[in-house]
Amino acid sequence: MFTLLFAFFLLWLFFKLGVGFVKLTIFIVGILLTATFFAYLLIPVLIVFGIGYGLWALATR
Repeated sequence: MFTLLFAFFLLWLFFKLGVGFVKLTIFIVGILLTATFFAYLLIPVLIVFGIGYGLWALATR
């Protein structure tokens, strides 16, 4: 959610500074590709960390 807000903030900044539409489109596509790539990369890591933290929290309570 924060990433989405950050992207919208950057969009607003780009419009405020008057950056061309083509640059803007390339920028958005870049953000989408990066976000998708990192999401697929991070989901398994987050699951493993989540399980690990859950077990640790149960073991040490």
